[in-house]
Amino acid sequence: MSLSSRDVQTSLHGNINTVPQLPNDFSKVEGLGRRQEKQSYVMELDAIDLEEDVQDVLFTQYSIDSVYLNYVASQYRVRQYTHFLAILKREEEAWAQRVEKAKDLMPNYQPPLQPLISSL
Repeated sequence: MSLSSRDVQTSLHGNINTVPQLPNDFSKVEGLGRRQEKQSYVMELDAIDLEEDVQDVLFTQYSIDSVYLNYVASQYRVRQYTHFLAILKREEEAWAQRVEKAKDLMPNYQPPLQPLISSL
């Protein structure tokens, strides 16, 4: 019994008119290769970031110094505002004493404007 080339192709690949299908695993293998390539690229980039140089150290140091100096400056401003409020409070008390003394001199006197602060 002799086999023709058509019989050989049909027995090897099924129907001669059909295109052989790629195995399902081929797309998985291709995707795995791409993932491994991407992962190795990312690892190369990470290795670049891991190398610390003088500029990185200086940047970190200057950033920390900047934050600390802003903190110290804000503490100083708070002290200034607190001192300023104390001065204003003493000034208010001095004027309140002057008003009380003036009331003693003229008991029936009504000021043209009532203090705005008393309504607060």
